[in-house]
Amino acid sequence: MILHIATKEIHHNLTTLRFALMIILLPVLFMANALIYSLGDNGYTTQIDAYNRQVEQNRKHIKEQADMSLAELALRGPGDIPKRPSRLIFCAGGVDEVVSRAIKMRSDGNISRSSGVEDEDYAWRHPLKLEYQIMPAGSNSTRYIKINWVFIGVLMSFFAILFTFDGIAGERTRGTLSLIMSNTVSRGQVLLGKYLGAFVTLMVPLIIGILMNLLIILLVGNIPFNSGDWLRILGIVGLFGLHISIFIFLGLLFSSRVSNAITSLVWLLLTWVCLAFVFPSLLGIFVSNLNPIPSVDEISMQRRAQLDQIDDEWREGPSPKLKKSPAIERPSVARLWATYFTEISDTETQIADGHIDRQLQQVQLARDLTQISPIATFQYAMEGLANTSIVGYMNFVKQARRYRQTFIDFVKTEDRGDPESLHIYPVKEGLSQKPVDPAGVPVFTEQISYRSVLSQVGLLVLFNLLFFILAQVSFLKTDVK
Repeated sequence: MILHIATKEIHHNLTTLRFALMIILLPVLFMANALIYSLGDNGYTTQIDAYNRQVEQNRKHIKEQADMSLAELALRGPGDIPKRPSRLIFCAGGVDEVVSRAIKMRSDGNISRSSGVEDEDYAWRHPLKLEYQIMPAGSNSTRYIKINWVFIGVLMSFFAILFTFDGIAGERTRGTLSLIMSNTVSRGQVLLGKYLGAFVTLMVPLIIGILMNLLIILLVGNIPFNSGDWLRILGIVGLFGLHISIFIFLGLLFSSRVSNAITSLVWLLLTWVCLAFVFPSLLGIFVSNLNPIPSVDEISMQRRAQLDQIDDEWREGPSPKLKKSPAIERPSVARLWATYFTEISDTETQIADGHIDRQLQQVQLARDLTQISPIATFQYAMEGLANTSIVGYMNFVKQARRYRQTFIDFVKTEDRGDPESLHIYPVKEGLSQKPVDPAGVPVFTEQISYRSVLSQVGLLVLFNLLFFILAQVSFLKTDVK
């Protein structure tokens, strides 16, 4: 009986104007998405070309510095740390569209001596530091709608409402609900039959659109997918199914609670707008006002004030500690400069890391709160599988920090093998002046984890169970006449 009701529901849906609208709109959106991300300026091909150029520049930079000396390599560093673009960025752009795709790992340029140092022409470099860049909220990347799979998923939740708002209320208005219930069929079977009818009606055109999208990307964009990518795409299709299922149950819930289809549609549209736009925006504003982040100018002023204080203690004033420049024949002076540089490095690292950590934590808190909306949960799960989520970027930042320390440890280890070195890091005169094998320099490799997606999948399953139970209880209490 369930299949009979589902078949009847599918046949009815295929003859409606809303299905004609969906069957026209979905292919257009999927084709537009495929062309934009295959050929556009922000597509995968453009991003991977930029990434490969950065990697090649880093290799060339490392070889040039390593051929000069270990000391030169230690102070100039291995180059910026690029984040490899995701092949599934066409599914969900996420934070990859609002943050820099590379973390800068560099030292300050040469700085001439200031008062207190006897050598007029002495210059030095500060230790390596990481620089993070997040684009402002008003940047071009946030001024227009991204036609990606997340956007299509939000649209599909709207179509789920259109296909279910009159599922029960419409039958009651036409008087056919009492005829259906007069047969040997339970209300649960009727509910599941209508659910399956709407689910198949929505999923079949969606899967066809996805196949068209992938075919265009493979042929036009020439983007190769490996087995892991195909598994993630399969998981994304599953996310679509969970997401659409939630709004089918939601539509049936409202349709069983009101007396006519128009009232059901009005309430469903209000609920959808709140879940898609109002709740995420309000909670985002609440979090930003709850724990405001200092501006870039404020951070720069704080950094400058602390560095000036260190300079006053070490190099300025009536009795500066650094009266001589470091040299191989003056190891005690080199150790003083190493202490000075280390204090500067610790201060800059603490300020830069603290600022980016607060920004990322604020974004993460806002996203955690907005997961009261299944639409937001669906979006974050999509970004997680596409490796464009805030959690993925936070992991990338942590790995970049570990790589910086790995590089420093490599320098110290290599330096210990030179008996002529003073073994004083990070002073150039205190490190080995001999070349080093560039092949031995550690290379940054990003490790990707998808474990964070499990929590979003669990929430989507819970939303399905919740709305199914509510719809079932509501329908049981509904008068069929």
